[in-house]
Amino acid sequence: MRGLSDPAATARELTGTERAVAVLFPSGETLLSAIRGHNVGVHPLAKSAHQFGLLYQRRLAGLTNESNCSRDEFILAVDMWVADHLPVPHPSSTLHTETLGAVINRLAEAQVRAYHLLMTVDPADPSVHAAWYRLAELVDGYTDLTKEVTRRARRLPAPARRR
Repeated sequence: MRGLSDPAATARELTGTERAVAVLFPSGETLLSAIRGHNVGVHPLAKSAHQFGLLYQRRLAGLTNESNCSRDEFILAVDMWVADHLPVPHPSSTLHTETLGAVINRLAEAQVRAYHLLMTVDPADPSVHAAWYRLAELVDGYTDLTKEVTRRARRLPAPARRR
């Protein structure tokens, strides 16, 4: 899957569901790049992934006293954007257990943790491998979820709007 650096070129190369997924959602690789602050791009979900990455980097470095309130606000912002842009799910679609904001949040936290371990622990340490393996699983889960949502086979929970 390709990111949205050139949506027109992407649309010419892909067909059907792949094209719809590429236009609606950034790829897992694009999100990982945005979390690290590389090639954030213009897609709102990539920008949000970058904000999650900054939040977890600041927390890891002990540079912030931010509560979970910031994280929850980022999750809600993603969920509201997604709710406004998703195709209407098929009546027989199954409900996913998490919102896309929660999925991207977990992906960002795992990316920051895996990178931190790689930079601070012996790369041969099993914890490094486990962290990167978990990150790969989360990327695969995100990719599968976005394909299912685009095909209208999966629906996401409604955003948890603040009261």
